[in-house]
Amino acid sequence: MSSYGPAAPVIFYDQSSSGSGGNGHEKFDDLHLPQKPVGFSAYPLADRLDDDTIDYPSTRSQRARSRGISEQTMIIVLTLIAAFTKLYRIGRRDNVSWDEAHFGKFGAYYLNRTFYHDVHPPLAKMLVGFSELLAGHNGTFEFKGGHNYPAYVNYRFMRVFNALFGIALTPMAYITFRQLRLPMRFAAMAALFVTFDNAICVMSRFILLDAPLLGFTALALTMLACFYRQRSQPFSPLWWRYLLLTGVALGLVSSSKWVGLFAVALVGLYTIAELYEMFCNVHMPVNTYVRHWTARILALIVIPLFVYMLTFKMHFSVLNRYHGSANFMPMGFQVRLRGNPLGKQPYDIHTGSYVRLHSHDSGTGYLHSHEHKYPVGSQRQQITGYGYADPNNFWAIDRRMVAGSFNTAEDVDMAAAPIEGAIQDGDLVSMRHNSTSTYLYSESRFAAPMSSKYHEVSAVSVNSTEAKHPNIMWVVEVVKPEKRMKDGRIHPLGTPIRLRNAVSGCVLLSTGERLDKDWGWGQSEIACEKGGKMDEEHLWTIERHVNKNMKSTNLGQHMSSSFLRDFAVLNRQMWLTNNALIPDHDKHNVLESDPLTWPFMVYPMRMVGWDDRSIKYLEVGNPLLWWGSAIACLVFPLQVLYWLACWKRGTLGSRWRGGELREYLEGALMLWGGWALHYLPFFLMGRVTYLHHYLPALYFGILFLAYQLYFVSTWYLGERSIRKVLYGSIMLVAFVFWWFSPLTYGWDKPIKQLKGMQWASSWPVYEDRFEL
Repeated sequence: MSSYGPAAPVIFYDQSSSGSGGNGHEKFDDLHLPQKPVGFSAYPLADRLDDDTIDYPSTRSQRARSRGISEQTMIIVLTLIAAFTKLYRIGRRDNVSWDEAHFGKFGAYYLNRTFYHDVHPPLAKMLVGFSELLAGHNGTFEFKGGHNYPAYVNYRFMRVFNALFGIALTPMAYITFRQLRLPMRFAAMAALFVTFDNAICVMSRFILLDAPLLGFTALALTMLACFYRQRSQPFSPLWWRYLLLTGVALGLVSSSKWVGLFAVALVGLYTIAELYEMFCNVHMPVNTYVRHWTARILALIVIPLFVYMLTFKMHFSVLNRYHGSANFMPMGFQVRLRGNPLGKQPYDIHTGSYVRLHSHDSGTGYLHSHEHKYPVGSQRQQITGYGYADPNNFWAIDRRMVAGSFNTAEDVDMAAAPIEGAIQDGDLVSMRHNSTSTYLYSESRFAAPMSSKYHEVSAVSVNSTEAKHPNIMWVVEVVKPEKRMKDGRIHPLGTPIRLRNAVSGCVLLSTGERLDKDWGWGQSEIACEKGGKMDEEHLWTIERHVNKNMKSTNLGQHMSSSFLRDFAVLNRQMWLTNNALIPDHDKHNVLESDPLTWPFMVYPMRMVGWDDRSIKYLEVGNPLLWWGSAIACLVFPLQVLYWLACWKRGTLGSRWRGGELREYLEGALMLWGGWALHYLPFFLMGRVTYLHHYLPALYFGILFLAYQLYFVSTWYLGERSIRKVLYGSIMLVAFVFWWFSPLTYGWDKPIKQLKGMQWASSWPVYEDRFEL
């Protein structure tokens, strides 16, 4: 009978009601492992390789040795090698290179405390700012692309600080493999594979977000692997330590870039599998199972969310100076920013006041008009939403009838003069466009140009026949004003309003559609909806109020805001901005690239200019690692299917003993799953993508390649051949890294002097195949 049949089961979870155990002093190979059944081997066919045990991470002081090399010594040596590869000639190019223009500038904003908006969460950029603070930068340099760094900007230190995250990948890769029960030498091979990838190396040597992202991704995997080793001793001190640290790592990686959510997904799937297996264990008490759920909810949901929100709290606390990019934030948030031009305005809106209305719908901007006409419908003057401050955004608001003095449009006296005084909830007003002397107008005969289910909104001249119709009249309706502004009047910033047409009863809204670029310049469509609701697209706030006859007041004393609201608004805007980054096909395969081309590195990316006199860097990876990891990851599902077929046919053989197959698969699925989760979702994204988006997946892929090399060699080769595979792989990968190192460390001579660098015809080494 096959070894898969009646072999003794491996116990992976505590089946007692206490759920405690472990004294925290076990050696690595015995670290909280269940009792091994007869025939079980911690390493598949490990007797072919003599390798000792280790005690890292552990509180035990004794050192385990293999051929005279301690575990700590191995980690130190690997880290020094990684430090050399990441720091060598790191300050050679002394001007702002590639995305240093973005992230260096964002870091400087933390020093001068100026609010900014970006598509990524703030943690990695705060770390950039922290590196600038440590480097003595004062926040005045603007990091303009291609400009030389001035003498007072210690850019070398900033790059070194960033490179520390790339250096940390090496020891974390080693520890991860040791926690997955691989021998020291193969764990060192995996760590060196990560060290000797040119793409990871070059992306760690500049002021970018990729190194912190990779560092926290690797930390999440390492903590997961450490927690994986503790699962036979639930609720022990080490079990809690690594579970909580896993949650912290997930919070850190998610707070650096949203790509970090793929690491959350990996840990989540692993946790689901664990809880499901425990659910199927009929010997586990219910209270113990509930404790497992509670522990994971606390550590893997509450803690990551807390860390994520904490980074935004710090972000808001530091950035207290106003910048125009804050115009999408709640008004209560904006008025707290120093230098905000909106903080002091006349408090009450009176007849004759000029106002600028801002839509609550993100991406719409201000209520706007210009002299251009609709090409369809009424062919009157356009009403649009425009995202920037402009003279064409101002409207004069006139109070025509007091609330309660009219019921229908027939009650409106069009000949009556505007009524002086403050405008209140329910008043009837007209909106006159300042620049073109036209009224805001709507009638039900014409459909909106892009959204036929809504009524068209247009502008009619104050001297036209339409200007004498009640269609220019709008009822002002206050919706959920600031608590300190609940006096029934209309105020700037803190009084959201709806504008309901007096004739049709439709409500002014932003439809979310864009007008045609040929005649509407891609501006937002504004229309009128019958029976409009209180959704964001129906709400407007008077953002700017001008009235020379009234005194300004500090609106901040009337406004309030909350962290949760600011947090939600900023994350929503990050999502919208991120989705707006659509591919530019004019640059396709020069800077941008499709996910399909990433695993085999079809289009490496030039990070800087490519003239013969400049220092040139190419984001090209180690082809052996990229191509090898791609093949290993793509073949693995077929490998599993083949084993399943063999198992079904009873021909799997006697290679596996005890629980070895399960242990191999759990480690393999952890690494392969990380690759798949960090790679495959990019096929579903509509945003622009670049080669460096593949680096987190590559990290998992490289580890999976090393994992497969170890197991395949131990399955099919003898000890001498295994050593040849081990040392031969390391030497070959190191040689290829050295071969491409001129493009990693900067080449300042004519590129044609580098022979043999173009291993594929699509690589932009010697010439551009896709000119900008």
